[in-house]
Amino acid sequence: MRSHVRTLRVAGAVVLAAGAVLLGSACSTPTVRAACAKTLVASTLPAFTDPALVEISGIAASRTNPGLWWVHNDSGDRARVFAVDESGAVRATFAVSGASAIDWEDVAVGPGPLAGVNYLYVADIGDNPSLRPDVVVYRMAEPVVPPGQTTGTITGVEALRLRYPDGAHDAEALALDPLSRSIVVLTKNLAGGAQGAYAVSDGIAGGSTTTMAALGAVTMPAGGAGAITGADVSSNGLQLAIRSYGGVRIVGRTLDVPLDRFITGGTGSFGCPGPTPAEIQGEAVGFRADGRGYVTVSEGSGAQIHRYNAP
Repeated sequence: MRSHVRTLRVAGAVVLAAGAVLLGSACSTPTVRAACAKTLVASTLPAFTDPALVEISGIAASRTNPGLWWVHNDSGDRARVFAVDESGAVRATFAVSGASAIDWEDVAVGPGPLAGVNYLYVADIGDNPSLRPDVVVYRMAEPVVPPGQTTGTITGVEALRLRYPDGAHDAEALALDPLSRSIVVLTKNLAGGAQGAYAVSDGIAGGSTTTMAALGAVTMPAGGAGAITGADVSSNGLQLAIRSYGGVRIVGRTLDVPLDRFITGGTGSFGCPGPTPAEIQGEAVGFRADGRGYVTVSEGSGAQIHRYNAP
């Protein structure tokens, strides 16, 4: 397969015009404003009782199935995703056809190559010894979960093989930016501090091998608490959540801010901290589908979703 560097599509005048209402809307960054004002409302949801959910590493709000969330296990599980609700129930389990699961670390939902289609992206990007020549993000149309259906198989899955421009890295965080139409990978460093951000277009061809573009460094607190373990961008592209072992950072953006400045904090103050989740090994964060809050969840059996809503 041919390796190449793909030029990222940057949101242009059409996007700015279409989104002008968002710039003046008080609802465009509700979670950022609540995090900075320390008014996020915290609640803990019932524990997952399904024995299959033993090591949740990623979570993302469904766009196709209101009220459902997509989760998956870390390394050691089969290639499958779970549709769960906020009662702690697994509504359905879907096998991901043609995929392998070396070290799945995060999941995202958003646009893709076909307009009007919601896509599910699963990131097989974990690499503790930093030895993998390339990592994989699996892209697939988000399935519908019909009432009463408990199992299924997702077909038409595309493997997007990604390489770093500066050698292998361990990574656990994936985000999808709907404004620049980019897939973003954030690397993980157990020493915290500066950690790399890389991106490719969400329109790259399935089966291709692509060298990602370096966006710069995301600077987190030093030490293990600053190691990046998850990320998400809200559906309007104006809010970023970065998860670490020590907490969650919420970052806002206006429509004229390019991807690299949004992700790395080049706009100045790097957002605001959200409440620290009481989790043993928290690696997952996801915005609500409407952007008015986010959830986190830990690895381990009987994990619970911690919800943080904007008032």
